[in-house]
Amino acid sequence: MTEMVKVLQIGMTKNWGGLETYLLQQFDNIDRNKIEYDFVNITGEYKIVEEEKIINSGSLIYNICSRHKNPLRHYWQWIQLLKKISKIYKAIVLNSNSLVYVFPLFIAKIFGIPVRIIHSHNAGYENEPGILRKVLVAFNKILLKFSATDYWACSQKAGEWMFGKNRKFTVIHNAINSKNYKFDSEKRDNLRKSLNIENKFVVGHVGRFAYQKNHEFLINVFYELQKIEPASVLMLVGSSVNDDEFLIKAKEQVKNLNIENKVLFLGMRNDVPDLMQAMDCFVFPSHFEGLPLVAIEAQCIGLKSYLSDVITNEVKITDLVDFISLKEAPKHWAKQILSNRNYIRKDMTDEIKKAGYDIKTEIKKIEKFYLEK
Repeated sequence: MTEMVKVLQIGMTKNWGGLETYLLQQFDNIDRNKIEYDFVNITGEYKIVEEEKIINSGSLIYNICSRHKNPLRHYWQWIQLLKKISKIYKAIVLNSNSLVYVFPLFIAKIFGIPVRIIHSHNAGYENEPGILRKVLVAFNKILLKFSATDYWACSQKAGEWMFGKNRKFTVIHNAINSKNYKFDSEKRDNLRKSLNIENKFVVGHVGRFAYQKNHEFLINVFYELQKIEPASVLMLVGSSVNDDEFLIKAKEQVKNLNIENKVLFLGMRNDVPDLMQAMDCFVFPSHFEGLPLVAIEAQCIGLKSYLSDVITNEVKITDLVDFISLKEAPKHWAKQILSNRNYIRKDMTDEIKKAGYDIKTEIKKIEKFYLEK
């Protein structure tokens, strides 16, 4: 009988986002007779998403206090934790949006965890890094040469941004459970009725309120769109993370434009696939992304999708995606969105599977890696 491979995952937070969705897709589909995921919650003051589900399945969650709250305690708890449990684990994975923090891989090397993976999930910074952050990132790149055994990225662009073009890395697709995103007209009709958006043209967006997601521009696009098509609604799914600044600004902007009755702030939701059924198109004008999982979901469910052209073209796996420059005026975006409003929506799950973005296919590659490493 093959010995159970235990993997320690880092990156889950209290908020639903692309990274959390990605890890939970793996968690739900990996062969637990062979591979077991446990998690380290590095903001231990809060529960991570689906904590009860993870624990009830038999997996473990180790809590470490936030380094922002108490840095010394944070690093000391890491040392104490890996001193105690390192011999149990074959692999540790740091899922990261930047190289500001790589300590877990360093300490994992010290305590002898054999497989140490850094996984890039992003391709840009929320804020322009200052000199101290640049020095820290440069130092951490050196530290990674000592600490990491494997470099992964959600896209070519995310890998090159985080590791540099000369660093060899493996692209691991942000795969989804495509059956959850199969277009269902009955679900669509029921949800639109419950939200009182029947006979409306619904512009949809899923993303946390942060600089990266560019809600200010999105709202301006919708403002121009609703002037052309008054029977339209903007559905915003997501919440703020730690800082309400961008959520407050978005609500003020909507109020100042006098479109409060046309914008739905739905907050953080666990029924995103159903909400996507209710949309008529998906708009995602981000300043930067790794490879946005939500854009794969939108295509799978058959939504015509409009993405900023700074996002990697690796995300275009169907003909439903149009890239538009952020240099174009919101009115240009609005007109392009409305020019395709009568497209025929259809099930795209087969295309997602063929492109390698179905979790049932991708998880086999990940299992093979852990079992053969």
